[in-house]
Amino acid sequence: MNIDKQERIKSIFRRKILPVFIKLNGSVPAELEIAIIEKSNIITAVKDQYIAESGEAEDGHLIYFESGIARCYYYDATSDKFIVTRITKKDDVLIDTNAYLYGSRQTDNIQMLESGTLITLSYANLKLLLAEFQTMYPTFLYFLAEREKQHSAYQHLLKSSVEERVKIFLADNPGIATRINNDHIASYLDMSRTTFSSAYAKSRADNAKNS
Repeated sequence: MNIDKQERIKSIFRRKILPVFIKLNGSVPAELEIAIIEKSNIITAVKDQYIAESGEAEDGHLIYFESGIARCYYYDATSDKFIVTRITKKDDVLIDTNAYLYGSRQTDNIQMLESGTLITLSYANLKLLLAEFQTMYPTFLYFLAEREKQHSAYQHLLKSSVEERVKIFLADNPGIATRINNDHIASYLDMSRTTFSSAYAKSRADNAKNS
């Protein structure tokens, strides 16, 4: 890895990731910071680029979004359509829990919907870091817990009414509907594009009245 890439990863790590380590562990050994920077990679991804595809577990990566938006999706043969399982944004962390922990095949593809900068850490390197620096476990468990929390919140969201789903999503992701194709949002919220457009228009009208 060249010096410029190392410096960029170090800058992002210290601004965005190090505070989480310190909050959970109290301190971070200098050796751990160096190892993470050396084993990580930084990617400048452009719109429509695929940064991961479904496949073997060992090909997976933990991905931190320093900026940009992406969709995670898979093809459902039963309904013959693509299902969006997550829309990521700045500061999100992606990890396929089943692939990493149990070696299950990765089912999701990850495609950029807006250009951004990502830091990636392969599952192989993540396992090496956890083996060498056991103080890293609380942080790793924190990321896993956050992923499970997001999954539970998403399942709860799908049980809400159409209007409530759209309202909650827009509140959690301000401005996102003007930045990406709304077909992806509609798929994520399990509704048609027309249904989403109507609910989105109603939400905007309600906000205008209350402002």
